[in-house]
Amino acid sequence: MTHFEAMEALGQVTIYDVLEKDEKDQPTYIVGDKVHVAITPESDYEAYTYLEAYCPIVLKKPGEIEEILPKNQYRVNFAGQVQIMRAHELTF
Repeated sequence: MTHFEAMEALGQVTIYDVLEKDEKDQPTYIVGDKVHVAITPESDYEAYTYLEAYCPIVLKKPGEIEEILPKNQYRVNFAGQVQIMRAHELTF
């Protein structure tokens, strides 16, 4: 029995198990969907401050999904400003 088989037998999970579980729980968007940024100062202060300082249009305008990327990421066009966003950062 290998080390990994022994750990699996004990019920230990890997980081890949956690990531796969999280990706299944996220909403799925398709190309052309209209979305808004779901980031608020309360949910993620650092990300919100960054967007407010460097990409304020992203917080104010709706975006459109242009491309679906690996790892539950999306290329979103916010009135000409293209950003790569994760699924949990977006909402309809």
